[in-house]
This record gives sequence, C-alpha cells and structure tokens, in this order.
Amino acid sequence: MGGPLARFAGCTNAPIGAVVDFYGIHPNVKPDYAKLSGPVLGLFAEKDGNVNPDVARGVEAAIRKAGKQVEIHIYPGVDHAFFNDERPDVYNKAAADDAWKRTVDHFRKHLK
Repeated sequence: MGGPLARFAGCTNAPIGAVVDFYGIHPNVKPDYAKLSGPVLGLFAEKDGNVNPDVARGVEAAIRKAGKQVEIHIYPGVDHAFFNDERPDVYNKAAADDAWKRTVDHFRKHLK
C-alpha cells in the first residue's frame, strides 16, 4: 500500500516535493497525475505477480502524459518486496542496495 499511497499523496498534498514508489499499484487508487506536486521515482520488480513491468510502464506513461516528471526502474529477476530484509524468500540485497541509493539520490536532488 505504501507505493500507491505515496503517489496519491503527491497528487493531493502540494507541499510534497518528491515521491518514491516501491513496487506499488492499487487497483482502487486512481491518482490525478495532473495534480502531482513533485517528480516520481518508481522502483519495481520484474517478477512481481501483481505489478508486472507492463503495469509499471503504464504508470510511467500516465504520469508523462500528465506532463509530470517520472523515472521508473524495473529490477530484473526479483519479486515483490525485494527491499524487505525480513522476508528472505524475496529479499534481494543487490536490488535493495541500489533502490536505497536511488531513493536517497532522488530525495537529495528534488527536496531542499
């Protein structure tokens, strides 16, 4: 729920200057990307059964269509929750380390 809520918050709360979405899409959350208040970084897993790469690219296309800034990264060979080090069945240290670096860089670049 965190990823879609982050994007939704970025569309409903103007002070939010940047958004990072970790593998999140919710079928009932339909953000109005025209109201997006900051750039979005989306971090997705290639093997995610719910949010496959086509879905992630669809989010990217919708945000771009609204004229907003977005960067999507799809981690090859990993599954949903690859960042969760308490889930050894899906945790991927290399992807998690890269995702954290991208997250910190995104916020440093876009937040004052």
